[in-house]
Amino acid sequence: MSLKVTAGWPAAAATGRSSRRHKLWCLSAAESPDHQQPRRRSANYRPSSWDYDALLSLKGGGGGRDLVCQFSHDQLKNSVKDMLLGKSEESSCKATLIGTMQRLGISYHFEEDIRNILSSISMEIANDRRVDDVASIALKFRLLRENGFSADPGLLLKHDTYAKQCSKGTLQRDVNRFLSINEASYLAFRGEEMLDLARKFSTKALKDLMPSMPPHTRKRVAHALDLPLHWMAPRLETRWFIDHCAGDIGLHPLLLQFAKVDFDNVQRAHQEELARLTKWWRDIGLCDKLTFSRDRLMECFHYANGIVWEPKHGACREMLARVANLIIHLDDVYDVYGTLDELILFTDAIGRWDENPCEKLPEYMKELYSVIYDTTNEVAENILKIHGCSMHSVLGKAWHDISVSFLLEAKWHHGSYRPTLREYLDNGVVSCSAPLLLLHAFPMLNSELNARTFSLIQSNPRLLQSASLVLRLCNDSATHSQAELQRGDAPSSIAIHMSESGATEQDSRKAMEDLIMEAWKTINQEAFGSCKFARPFAKACVNLARISQCVYHRGDGFGEPSDVKRKQINDLFLEPAYS
Repeated sequence: MSLKVTAGWPAAAATGRSSRRHKLWCLSAAESPDHQQPRRRSANYRPSSWDYDALLSLKGGGGGRDLVCQFSHDQLKNSVKDMLLGKSEESSCKATLIGTMQRLGISYHFEEDIRNILSSISMEIANDRRVDDVASIALKFRLLRENGFSADPGLLLKHDTYAKQCSKGTLQRDVNRFLSINEASYLAFRGEEMLDLARKFSTKALKDLMPSMPPHTRKRVAHALDLPLHWMAPRLETRWFIDHCAGDIGLHPLLLQFAKVDFDNVQRAHQEELARLTKWWRDIGLCDKLTFSRDRLMECFHYANGIVWEPKHGACREMLARVANLIIHLDDVYDVYGTLDELILFTDAIGRWDENPCEKLPEYMKELYSVIYDTTNEVAENILKIHGCSMHSVLGKAWHDISVSFLLEAKWHHGSYRPTLREYLDNGVVSCSAPLLLLHAFPMLNSELNARTFSLIQSNPRLLQSASLVLRLCNDSATHSQAELQRGDAPSSIAIHMSESGATEQDSRKAMEDLIMEAWKTINQEAFGSCKFARPFAKACVNLARISQCVYHRGDGFGEPSDVKRKQINDLFLEPAYS
């Protein structure tokens, strides 16, 4: 069964949504029918993997050492800028340098210079002044498109270059051409079948050639095929590239040295944020009061960092980590612990959005409501100070919307109702964390906040829909299992597709992968083709889809973080890297 993403079809996602794994019905002696206590479920979540005392002690550097590091950093930055602006380089060399700087995580320092260079490359291509090899053409196409410049996929057919140079015999001698074509193909818009063919062609060729590749080349290709560059969270790619690849491709020493110094600088900024975030988490004490829920503060910071990682967005990142953490606890209340009667009362209370709800809520719900209310109003007060615009009611309504959608899913479970795939995804546009997270981030990533921009973000735009769909389907792929079906847990998109179509699990997974690919085409078109949002916010939407791909790649990075996922987080934020 083939599914298509159509304009206006809401998509579902949830960072906070539980993994729906290891859920068991519990009935203790104190909760026996004689005591009229409700039966509650437990997800048996593992405790946090992280030492909060150690996180509280993170200082991010300081003293004279910081001055020395900053001096060295600024010197290296100026040298790299001179290299970027050098007038002797061909445009293909400039494009290669920009692509390398992106992977090294240093291109954010030179955004204006890079845009000027890409503008020149765009005009050069438009004027048909030179013919490059396939690898350079594909690289230029990718860089131009992801930076919002007009880029025609027909570039790859220009002067029959693609046909002449993409023979198997030629590419056996130049794997870089295949890699460049493959990376460019993931920037496709809807309807660009030629890029679909290029992706399939290059993927097959790379797989066929892998056995004959040198070890360092094979490592690069395996990494690219495991998760495409365009779908990779930027900081994860930077750490991998510096550690595993930069030394094998003959980088200029200055580039690599600056990348390492800058990585350490960014890591220290993130550590300071982690220390503040941990203090907030300890101070509110919510983890001790909602013991049934996931304690995933570090994983929430990792997810927030995937959305906005640059040092200048520290306030936005900390806020997103807080909100993501509260979404996880809210979701576990609805999905695991609360009775249906309690959840109905709780949803009504959130809808009224009063400082002290009048409903007779259980104590654990009062505690969670209080933290959500206070945190959201703190965000709204900061927005009011910066933009002179009140978002108190808008953010409060967004929390109510997500609680209503969580309640619907709880009713589905308690009533043993199996929704259609359409119903499941339609409800998911609200139950997903993506719209709630991005609504909180929106004012902090836009210099202009007015009636027009408000209306735009609240109009269910396709960019948000599609980013949400990627997150929802990646989550489902990581957490779906036959055991869920046997326990009667709320179904995933894979289970629903299997039921509706009679397909095997493998075929249903493939159908959901096709949906993800189509969603990415919409993301590309909305973010890079005809974007209606400020560039920082559009970039955050793209990055949300990217970090979703990474967090749920080969396992559930929220419910059951694997050793691999924990190592990734440790390497990004805690492990001294290159200093």
